[in-house]
Amino acid sequence: MEFKLILKKLNNNLTAEEEQIFNDWISESEIHQSYFEKVQESYLKKSPNLIDIRKGWERINSKMNSPKGGFKYWKYAAAAVILALLSLPFIISEQEESTPQPTINVVDNVIEIGSDKATLTLEDGTKVPLEQGKAYNTQTVSSNGKELVYKAGANNAETIKYNTLTIPRGGQFYLVLSDDTKVWLNSDSELRYPVTFAQNSPRKVELLYGEAYFEVSPSTQNNGTHFLVATQGQEVDVLGTEFNVRAFKEDSFIETTLVNGKVAIRNGETISNLTPGYQSTINKESREINIAKADVRNVISWKNGLFSFKNMPLSSIMTVLSRWYDVDVEIVNQKAAKVTFNGVFNRNQDLENILLIIQNTNEAKLTTKGKTIMVE
Repeated sequence: MEFKLILKKLNNNLTAEEEQIFNDWISESEIHQSYFEKVQESYLKKSPNLIDIRKGWERINSKMNSPKGGFKYWKYAAAAVILALLSLPFIISEQEESTPQPTINVVDNVIEIGSDKATLTLEDGTKVPLEQGKAYNTQTVSSNGKELVYKAGANNAETIKYNTLTIPRGGQFYLVLSDDTKVWLNSDSELRYPVTFAQNSPRKVELLYGEAYFEVSPSTQNNGTHFLVATQGQEVDVLGTEFNVRAFKEDSFIETTLVNGKVAIRNGETISNLTPGYQSTINKESREINIAKADVRNVISWKNGLFSFKNMPLSSIMTVLSRWYDVDVEIVNQKAAKVTFNGVFNRNQDLENILLIIQNTNEAKLTTKGKTIMVE
């Protein structure tokens, strides 16, 4: 759909045919609705951001319709419009414009989109690669290459056997524990857990590092037992709820965000309760804890297949991208690395698409060589 139809809609100048086109478009998804609301807000305020939105739309269309084919902007034509709406209009830099950078300088590009993959380490140290197209089945667990599901049951043995699931950079995986707790694991993460939980004892797992989203089965379904998540000195005590824990190795903090239910955060001798919509942040060095209101949708966007960057400096954005696409980042221009952006992207697209959109704000030159991205 052409951008001018959106403006005509705002001015009530659509023809009957154009009105039908607009209505079909906006009813397709919440993404379109959000985009229209963004344009409407800028238009009513006569904001200069409307110019950026219009230019962004035009840049996307020019890339999509280019007959040269030198840059494959979107992998699928059907996804092109949605991703354009989803990402570009919301990435508006607050800095002054500089010299335009129309393309990404790509040298020997071998960067792949992240996918479902993990390594399962058994109690005896055996390592089992899990990836799409390969099945793995035993008496206690099964995998189709996209998820790992443990069979229900309580452990009557004196010794509990543990498995470890490791998600590499460029990967993600879905796990169902034996108590029916569901876990989504992000790139560069590792979780250690019992194959089956002991009867009448807390159900305890350990997020060694990385990020995980937990949908915990209620204690009422597990003989009243609590669910515990240990993470680098922190322990989350759960009765049955949904929450996100972030504790990447390079981060200086541990974040726990509660989506619904109630959890208690144990940090040494300190115990803090979280209510839905709030987030605890623990400084790994000082062990100080802070609790504040959280943007839950932004925090858990990764679980829903999205990158969501809210007032995030470019350096932090590149760190997030490096995990999913398994690339290295070299910051050459420190000033550009500090520029903040707002944007939402679908994770299932080529990295080159996202880099081009960021570069088109004219705040940084991005060059990829092999699996290294340079911010210049």
